[in-house]
Amino acid sequence: MKKENKKKDINEIEAERTGATYAGISMLILALIYYTYDIIKGNGTDPAFYSIITIYNTVLFGYKAIKVEKRRKLSIFTSVIWGLLTIMLILDYFKII
Repeated sequence: MKKENKKKDINEIEAERTGATYAGISMLILALIYYTYDIIKGNGTDPAFYSIITIYNTVLFGYKAIKVEKRRKLSIFTSVIWGLLTIMLILDYFKII
């Protein structure tokens, strides 16, 4: 067992991993609700807020691609797409695009 996991059992490690996945999905759903509401109301959007959400997924899937061989290509693809969206939101925030 790895050094950082010595004090945790397998169930706890898996619960944390699954929890992180559900947290990411929840963040996306909430962002989608806010984004849709802002568009419908004509309020404009807040790219800084959305870039915080997208960077989470960029790092999550990027790290997974590095550490887990199972479905590595899908994780790389997902991380790259989230990363591109993050870059676009940051550029939009600073009015570069």
